[in-house]
Amino acid sequence: MDLEIFEYIDAVLEQYRKKKDVYKLIAEEIKEYFESELFAGSDYALGVVYRIKSEKSVREKLIRNGYIDEYDTPEDLLARFQDIIGFRIECKFIDDEEVVYELLKKLFDQTEDGEYYYCAAMPKVRLKMGDEQPQKQKNGFDIYKIDGLYLLGKENLHFEVQIKALVNTFWGEIEHKIVYKNNAYLLADDLVTDLMVSIKKSLNMIDGQLFVLYNRFQRKDENIQEEERQRGNARQVERFLAKLVCDTFAELMQKQIGFTIDFKASCESVVRYIMEINKVADMEDYGRVMLNTVDALDHIREMQVRVDEQIELERKIYYEDIFSANILETVEQLINTSFKWHMLFLILFSLEKGDNVDDLESFIRFYRKAILSNRSFALLEEGKYPDARRIRFDILNAISDMVRKTGRVEYLCEQGVAVIHRSINYVIPLVISELGEGRRWEEIAPTYLNILWRRLEL
Repeated sequence: MDLEIFEYIDAVLEQYRKKKDVYKLIAEEIKEYFESELFAGSDYALGVVYRIKSEKSVREKLIRNGYIDEYDTPEDLLARFQDIIGFRIECKFIDDEEVVYELLKKLFDQTEDGEYYYCAAMPKVRLKMGDEQPQKQKNGFDIYKIDGLYLLGKENLHFEVQIKALVNTFWGEIEHKIVYKNNAYLLADDLVTDLMVSIKKSLNMIDGQLFVLYNRFQRKDENIQEEERQRGNARQVERFLAKLVCDTFAELMQKQIGFTIDFKASCESVVRYIMEINKVADMEDYGRVMLNTVDALDHIREMQVRVDEQIELERKIYYEDIFSANILETVEQLINTSFKWHMLFLILFSLEKGDNVDDLESFIRFYRKAILSNRSFALLEEGKYPDARRIRFDILNAISDMVRKTGRVEYLCEQGVAVIHRSINYVIPLVISELGEGRRWEEIAPTYLNILWRRLEL
């Protein structure tokens, strides 16, 4: 491209900056109108949100679409820009999208040109209601997308309205930010493409199931096979999100230090932690957390987070017990000396918005809870063995001591946690058998803690 194009783009952006406040006022006015008219007495529409295109997005679209040849002046181009403002009318379920569209048709029932329709109460807002809906997207999925027009004197402002169920909102945001903005990369990755199609189909199926449940009955009996499928869907989303995290930091790593390492396990561990602390319970929760994480990844790329700079801990770390002390002291020791430990916590701190030490302490609590969730510990409590608490205490400390002495970050990831659980499940039944024969834990502890150590080795 030559310099003339960039001069033109700069001129467009200058005009855009001058008008941005006006765009926001118009957006608020239209939003208020939709909410007051469309939602009055409606059980289908949940809310209206809008976005005004960022300067970066405007620039990208100008370069990608070559508008310089179509419009004489920057003012003409902005006046014809189809989606400077984008509105999204949200509803619960996919079937509700059609209902909301029909409500819009009833509301916008007057026309002067047979193309754009308006409501007598708000004649400045026009919607192009004659197009066939829903429209078919390039990806093969349907979308309710309506062109809009705001009469602004001699300068009419174009906008866009989409009607989306919660699952389609989730999907649309992910597709835009991941596929649309990384098209060349992702099209070459058949695995990612197939996975995204699979996720979309799963979301549609989940939407249908939730719709039936919402309208017909409260579910009382759980079907085991269905529960497993739902857990599989959730796990699929987690793994997909972990891949996005991994791809983002791998790109930064390659640019900044010239090579990459295998840190997929760390990405999966952080994603699992994020899901846990956000108390994810259903696909709506997954969608919310995933969108927040994708936004964070966009920010990480934009800020060019450094993988080769030391991580600062803002304050003294609080140790709740010996287990936490062992783990946290290991983190302090290795976070800026071992690249694998460094990457695990760089990812965590970059995705979470709080104080680094707060996030670290929270992560260790999550890790401790994951270990204590082992069913074998419950067997000790259920058996009312007098040494149950001490046994749990000693086993936890032995695990943390293994992490401290080996310095293996894998213990904090899925593989290590699985090894820990298998080791606990091997040792505790043996201990219970000994206790059942009248032995005391203090007598047999050295033997079984040694067995535990041997089985914990990675």
